[in-house]
Amino acid sequence: MSERKRKPELKALVEKYQRFTVVSEIEKNLSSSKRASYPPEVLIPSVLYSESNYDLDCYSSLEESIKQDGFLMPLIICSGKKENTFEIINGIKRFMIGKKLGLTSFPCVFVDLTPERKEEYIIENIFTEGDSPLVKTYCFKLLKKDYGFTDETLAEKANISVNQVRNLIRLDSLPNFIKSGIKSFLVSYGEARALLNLPLETQKELYEDIQESKVSVRDLEKLKRNYHGRKRKTEVFLKGKTVTIKFTTKEEAQKAYPRISKSFSD
Repeated sequence: MSERKRKPELKALVEKYQRFTVVSEIEKNLSSSKRASYPPEVLIPSVLYSESNYDLDCYSSLEESIKQDGFLMPLIICSGKKENTFEIINGIKRFMIGKKLGLTSFPCVFVDLTPERKEEYIIENIFTEGDSPLVKTYCFKLLKKDYGFTDETLAEKANISVNQVRNLIRLDSLPNFIKSGIKSFLVSYGEARALLNLPLETQKELYEDIQESKVSVRDLEKLKRNYHGRKRKTEVFLKGKTVTIKFTTKEEAQKAYPRISKSFSD
């Protein structure tokens, strides 16, 4: 492989593994950081998290670990908005489970962050936790509504595509019974996305099929296309030396033609 081709690939790898830099920077020295314990009354989860998006029944192993071994990782906190309070920016599940168990003291590590760094930390952290997609949905929606973030800014901070950002935010439009399924990991992100923009009755029927493992994500996407009277956006035909690309609408053809034409001219 030529050196000319290798450089862009190396750049892409570097960009990929530079992800979560804020999280790494803050957490790498936690073991040597001074811990302090605080009662739950002075600890407040960051507004970018919503406790309603967590089903604690899905974290029984974490609960059992806390019962047996206590907190192996402290909560990470910043200064709170009110005097003598602290904002939890990492450890929401541990905090909720601790309250459920009736704990009166929580080990914490304090970090001093600017608002911008704190937002970056939370965005990166929610992509390392493996929690319900609704955790991201809530965070992104709030950052757009109250903090002036754009889809493009969120995509850059989270290192995902703009379409992914928009799809995550759109999950908030789903009915509550589907959101409950997402929160409890009974509905995957791909399944939830396929249920968007369908009538309520259809969503109910497909939700039941999902619970009974009768449909795959691919099946759901096909059913959705059929419902909306759409096939795939393009159909390609080859006859002799002629390639014909057929679009479903004139607008789609006009939008795609410049890109296709440019790729062949290059």
